[in-house]
Amino acid sequence: MFLQTVFFGLCFLTDVTRHFFPKLGRGGPASFLTDLRDTILAVLAFPVGSFVVLSFWLLYAYDRELVYPKFLDDIIPQWLNHAMHTVILPLLLVELYIIPHRFPSRKKGILGLTLFSGLYMAWVFWIHHVSGVWVYPILGFLSPLGRGIFLAAASLTMVPLYFLGEKLNTLLWGR
Repeated sequence: MFLQTVFFGLCFLTDVTRHFFPKLGRGGPASFLTDLRDTILAVLAFPVGSFVVLSFWLLYAYDRELVYPKFLDDIIPQWLNHAMHTVILPLLLVELYIIPHRFPSRKKGILGLTLFSGLYMAWVFWIHHVSGVWVYPILGFLSPLGRGIFLAAASLTMVPLYFLGEKLNTLLWGR
């Protein structure tokens, strides 16, 4: 949710800058913000956001205790659960539909996504190391080998989602 908040905040800032300061366009702050927005959408927001929605609801449908234990219903309101795990994808699709984006080269895009995935997994393991609690309950149900396979599969799943975002953008806006 943090990533999506930062991304959509950047979208807002980019639009406001372009609207109120059009002369700052080429080569200036507005251009930098646009490039940053496009890179974050391509490399992080779309593949990670899509992965969150798809993986959360698939695991929830299979066994909610793996991702969102029942006791959380008393702590986290239903609207907030949907804000974190549902609304992301429609908002990303609307963003792709209304704004053309320039994706980085595939090599740079996949490298950035891989770096993010590695850092995120390190954070997940660090939290467990410090607190003894898994950020995602499913990790507590898996053996160490199962955890490794699950996290590798999760990371690899985001690569086709990167390509999907690129393809949707190309279909909507051309190259």
